Amino acid sequence: MVLTGASLQRTSLRDQALSVLREALVTGSLEPGEVYSAASLATELGVSTSPVREAMLALVDEGLLEALPNRGFRVVSFTEQDFTEIFELRMMLEVPGVGRAAELGLGDRVERLSHLVDVIERTAEEHDLAGNLQADRDFHLLLLEATGNRRLVDSVACLRDQTRLYNLRRLTADGDLAGSAAEHRPLLAAVLKGDRALAEELMRRHLSHIPGDWSSGGEPQRGPTT
Repeated sequence: MVLTGASLQRTSLRDQALSVLREALVTGSLEPGEVYSAASLATELGVSTSPVREAMLALVDEGLLEALPNRGFRVVSFTEQDFTEIFELRMMLEVPGVGRAAELGLGDRVERLSHLVDVIERTAEEHDLAGNLQADRDFHLLLLEATGNRRLVDSVACLRDQTRLYNLRRLTADGDLAGSAAEHRPLLAAVLKGDRALAEELMRRHLSHIPGDWSSGGEPQRGPTT
């Protein structure tokens, strides 16, 4: 029983560390190209090294970190070609995925999705980038869960996390999150109506802003569509 309890606690710490590290990647606290040690990050978090190392290895599996023997973990840097491929994959997966969700129905997910839309809109008004991105992620993945395809959800989750590693740090309180936030309520309404064509069109438009958000030629023209 003692060992079982220790294992559960360890898993909890690993999950908590993973959540914190993922947010740090989103906000730019962990910077692309920089190398970080599990020990130093564990010290900052006030926990032992093991759960932090496990969390970082999970991010390696997701393609967000790279393990460097005897050095630590480096935040992966993506090229414009990488982002182009990610964008194309997301279009291929998320647009028909949302359409499929409209056909199948949302089941008992409606209340949670409606709440997430409220959170997305509120965090946009408050210029809470990290909170907005988390609610956005939860919303879109929950929509795709309605397809019943776990691999689809996992694949999109990974692609979405990779999307966030570029340019988001430059979005300050002046970033236009409202434009992206406003697109979620109509999308949910289309899915609830079972209108596959409309849901797919709205999702396509929602994703179409991504290349502009990634553009390295200047400041983003609007808040991130993630």
